Amino acid sequence: MRDLRIERIATISLIIVTLLWGTTFVVVQNAIAYVDPFAFNAFRFILATLVLLPFIVKRKQKTKLTVKQIAITSGIGFMLFLGYLLQTFGLKYTTSSKSGFITGLCVVLVPVLLYLVYKERSNWSTVIACLIALLGLSFLTLGDSFSINLGDVLTLFGAVAFAFHIILSGKYTKQMDPITFTTIQLATVGISSSIFSLIFEDTSVSFSKELWINPTFIFAVVITAVFCTSIAFWVQMFAQQHISSTKAALIFIFEPVFAAFTAVLFANETLSIQTIIGGTFIVGGMLLSEVPLPKRRTKKVKNEAI
Repeated sequence: MRDLRIERIATISLIIVTLLWGTTFVVVQNAIAYVDPFAFNAFRFILATLVLLPFIVKRKQKTKLTVKQIAITSGIGFMLFLGYLLQTFGLKYTTSSKSGFITGLCVVLVPVLLYLVYKERSNWSTVIACLIALLGLSFLTLGDSFSINLGDVLTLFGAVAFAFHIILSGKYTKQMDPITFTTIQLATVGISSSIFSLIFEDTSVSFSKELWINPTFIFAVVITAVFCTSIAFWVQMFAQQHISSTKAALIFIFEPVFAAFTAVLFANETLSIQTIIGGTFIVGGMLLSEVPLPKRRTKKVKNEAI
């Protein structure tokens, strides 16, 4: 009973995190108008790391961190960065709606990769729920036609990186304190984003006085760093200790739903029939994942019944 209660808390917590990510999409979009994407992510993830550092000092791990643990966690953090990297470059060649749909493919990629890499089978009700949710996402993000270009391919590889991040987080978060596990990942993304910003972007903009007195930029960095990064990823690592990676991926598909409704409320966008249908399918898929399918009767049980 206690495990079921914790699982429900983890599920609700992850839905709230996804709500945060979806509702701040407009905030990030406004900030990107003033600063390049890698620079924004560098500031966001470095600030998020600094927010969590005092908690690590105060709440020490029960077991000492090993070099292997640090290396593995940094690798998982790099997967997260790689997802953002490929998604960002993909957006140069494809539309935001297609990017949202292809990124959402990670909800299906997670159970597939779990089976291919770890030979783990996901619950059938969850797999069916993922497919229904993916259908909903297609209504939500795609237009009448769907063609493939370079941006789509880059975004697809980004979805694979996000899927591996979810899977590996689920595998290794049980072995470490969630705060420590989260902080190392965020630091990896922050450092990697800084390096790529120095290589590919105009650093004069990132350190200009005009940027750092811009209230829109400051608000976006603080909100996304504190609530949508440090707290959100900390909650994600805690939640993935108690729910499957497939279910976590299914919950994350709610992000474009929350983003769409936020755009309607705060950016004066129109709520279309496609958005309503798509959101309904995604919610339906999530509810279906909570309904356990009847277990197959084993031979032993059948014989006893006879």
